[in-house]
Amino acid sequence: MLRLYGCELIQESGILLRLPQAVMATGQVLFHRFYCKKSFTRFNVKRVAASCVWLAAKLEESPRKIRDVLKLSSRATRHNFEGKDFFFFLLLLAVVLKSILQAYEEMKVDLIRTERHLLKEMGFICHVEHPHKFVLNYLLQLKAPLELIQEGWNLANDR
Repeated sequence: MLRLYGCELIQESGILLRLPQAVMATGQVLFHRFYCKKSFTRFNVKRVAASCVWLAAKLEESPRKIRDVLKLSSRATRHNFEGKDFFFFLLLLAVVLKSILQAYEEMKVDLIRTERHLLKEMGFICHVEHPHKFVLNYLLQLKAPLELIQEGWNLANDR
């Protein structure tokens, strides 16, 4: 269930970041490779998924800013200031902004640390060969019917 959840997070993040499908597929492969060796209890699935998206985007030469990846992996906190006086509002705003900036820096460091764990666990060998080009190439060479080509494409995209 956690593997499926992680792959769905990677897919949704890739769509929201407007990444090519190859990046999302690479991120999902990296995710599975990492969790073949590491425990789900030791590493947070959301953090690893975000790191996989960020690393895969760099590997597939569609890099995104760390800020954009972090925006998707966290939720903004909303505060209600109705009925408060202006000075209290400014004071509270300063405290909230400071805590948000501190939380952002912690998330940034955590994302980079998790990326290092990914790279270290894979021995810095991150090349991913996707089956998509092989499936299409072989089926087109065999002059397969369109239905068979579609079925092969669906199997290649299955997580």
